[in-house]
Amino acid sequence: MENKNAITLTEQKPEESKCNEDSVLPIVEKGLFFHDSFFEDIRKQFETAIDEILDTWGEGKSVSDLMSSYRRVRERNLQEENQVMAFSEDDQNHKVVLDVHDFKSGDVKVRVEDNQVVVEGRVEKEEDDFKSMKSFYRRFSFPGKVNMEAVTSAMSSDGVLTVTAPKIPQDTCTFKSITDGGGKWAHTQLAPHKSISSRLLLDTI
Repeated sequence: MENKNAITLTEQKPEESKCNEDSVLPIVEKGLFFHDSFFEDIRKQFETAIDEILDTWGEGKSVSDLMSSYRRVRERNLQEENQVMAFSEDDQNHKVVLDVHDFKSGDVKVRVEDNQVVVEGRVEKEEDDFKSMKSFYRRFSFPGKVNMEAVTSAMSSDGVLTVTAPKIPQDTCTFKSITDGGGKWAHTQLAPHKSISSRLLLDTI
C-alpha cells in the first residue's frame, strides 16, 4: 500500500524545467562531508545509500573510504540510477542529501517551486573535439506542513548537497480562559494535539 505521508521524488527531463531565478536558493559552502559536524545527523543515511549502490553495481567496498569506492562507480557510468540520495526526519526538519560532486564544476541550483523543492544540475565536458553534457533534475514533495519560505541548502567541499525543510510545529498548547465563579480569571491548559510521525519513502515517477 502506498504511503501518503512520504517524501516524494519526481524525475523529469531538464528541458521541461522552467527555472524562476527569483526562487533559486543560496547554497552555503561547508567542509568535507565526513568531517564537518554540520552533516553529522545525515551521515548514517548517506552511508547506507552508498552501500546499496555499491551492492547494486557490484563494486568492492573499502571500509575505510566508502566515498572512493562510490566515486569509481560514478566515473565508469554517470547515471541518475547511481547518484546517492538519502532522507532523514526529526521533530524539526525534513532533510534531503544528494551527491552532486560530478556537477560541482558546472551549474547546480536549488529552488522552491509550487510548494516543492527542485534540485537540478548540469555540466559540460570537452575532450579533444568531443563535447558532452550531463544533467539531472529532481523534484521533492514533503509530507505534513513545511515552512517552504525557510528552506535552506548547503554543500560540502566534496560535493554533497543537503536541503533542509523546516516543519511547521503542530503540537501547540491551547489555553482557555474561564472564571472560577467569584469573578477571578483562571487558565486551563488543554492537551496538545498529537502529531503522527511519517516514514520517509522514495517514489520514483
